[in-house]
Amino acid sequence: MYNLLVVDDEEIAVKGIIHGIDWSDMPLDRILYAYDVADAMEIIGKEKVHLLLSDIDMPDNNGIGLLKWVRENSPQTETIFLTGYADFSYAQQALHLGSFDYLLKPIDHGDLKATLNKAIAKIQTTEKIAEFQQTYDFYFQQWNKQLPILTERFWQDILNLRIPMTSSHLANAYSLYGIPLEPASPVQLILLSVEQWNEELTARDEEIMTYGLKNAAEEFIIKEGGAGQVIQETGGMLFAVLYQPSASEMDQIIHNCKDFIALCKTYMRCDISCYIGEPVGVPELHGAAQRLTSMERNYLSHGATVITERDYKPETASLGIHPSFEDWAILLEMGKRSELLMRLEESFDRMENNPIDSLFLEGYYHGLVYTVFHVLQKKSVSMNEVYLNNDWRDSTSITKSLQRLRDWAIRFIEHAVDYLSDNTVNVSPFVQKAIQYMNEHLSEDLCREQIASHVYLNPAYLSRLFKKETGQSLTEYIMEARIAKAKPLLEKTNLKVSDIAMTVGYDNFSHFTKMFKKITGFSPVEYRRKYQNVDS
Repeated sequence: MYNLLVVDDEEIAVKGIIHGIDWSDMPLDRILYAYDVADAMEIIGKEKVHLLLSDIDMPDNNGIGLLKWVRENSPQTETIFLTGYADFSYAQQALHLGSFDYLLKPIDHGDLKATLNKAIAKIQTTEKIAEFQQTYDFYFQQWNKQLPILTERFWQDILNLRIPMTSSHLANAYSLYGIPLEPASPVQLILLSVEQWNEELTARDEEIMTYGLKNAAEEFIIKEGGAGQVIQETGGMLFAVLYQPSASEMDQIIHNCKDFIALCKTYMRCDISCYIGEPVGVPELHGAAQRLTSMERNYLSHGATVITERDYKPETASLGIHPSFEDWAILLEMGKRSELLMRLEESFDRMENNPIDSLFLEGYYHGLVYTVFHVLQKKSVSMNEVYLNNDWRDSTSITKSLQRLRDWAIRFIEHAVDYLSDNTVNVSPFVQKAIQYMNEHLSEDLCREQIASHVYLNPAYLSRLFKKETGQSLTEYIMEARIAKAKPLLEKTNLKVSDIAMTVGYDNFSHFTKMFKKITGFSPVEYRRKYQNVDS
């Protein structure tokens, strides 16, 4: 409900408005009145006045002066002027100062009520905007409080390969979290290894001290005003991520790490070593973390020091030839074909330079077979499905020589990776069915409800499930799938670009062009010229 203040120096005019009009159909709580500007100001100072209906020409001070005062002291009040003077200069001045409207006496009651209703509608809109802004400000403050935690979680997901590494996805994440990077920007990883606590600590005390180490690393390694973040990984491991490092900064980074190590020894009562990796692209960050972890595992010299990946040389005592089958299982499960084969080749290179016997080759064979068997079992796939001829069972023949084992191991691993890539999916049946449906109906006007209905799920639930399992929203997937379908049509056919847009589900040619450029970096015409070397 709203309060209305009527201001006029003529009592009959005031009473005519208050009592002569039926206000029952309007959302008015109280109708107040004043016979001069001074009284009006006093009322507005004490009461919340939403609507001000005022004469312009009054003794001592006119309505224009009142409007100026209201703009400063009650800006939420909407002012409507009534006057018997059809002087446009009055109207111009009133509107310039922000009055809602300007009506001439005698006023039609219906017109007056209609104008007041419009003013009320404006007030309601303003109130909704203010309410939304207040809500937004509250959640924006909450978001900023949580931002360091959310950014840390983002880097944890990167290190654990839990999110897509596409340029568009990284760019969106950087923008969302305020990370000063571009998709192609390098980062540098530092493993902060707690070698030992110099005092006995309970599990709770150790957790608290690790939190202290994390904050100290922010101050000493990242430095105030620096670009980067310290994150705590699963199991309590600490990593510092430095944004866009340059070669000239390496000496300073080493110096900062030494200061941090000295601080920890003196005040945090622990010995720490810093393992500094080489700058890499964000998609390679997982591998960088694995290399630093391997350095930490194999470094046997005195602790509390700084070790750089560039200068690190494995020590003879730690140069084991036994492969890390646990790591290989993870790579196989994730379909990391090239990295897994690289690890395999490296293991055989080490064996060629070390004394081994038949027992070692037999153990290597069984370890590799069990690794593959374990991964296949997790995927509900049997060995017989993957290896139809069962030649992998002939261990005696396979382990006769190192070269024979090497040739067999490469084929064995390649076959497992390829089979899992071609025959298994890492998404639920619902998401798989949704993807199949979208791919079959890309040329149609797809909507979330339509897709959800096809897989018999609640639309909101499907959206969350799809995002969780694929890292993309339904809209993002449809857009990328449509562009992927358009590419070969642009490359290999002479269809009109507008016809191709229709074929992949875009009725609006401009929208298709915008989305295509967003995904590929080229307009459809530029893309065709690039691949066909012709004008379109």
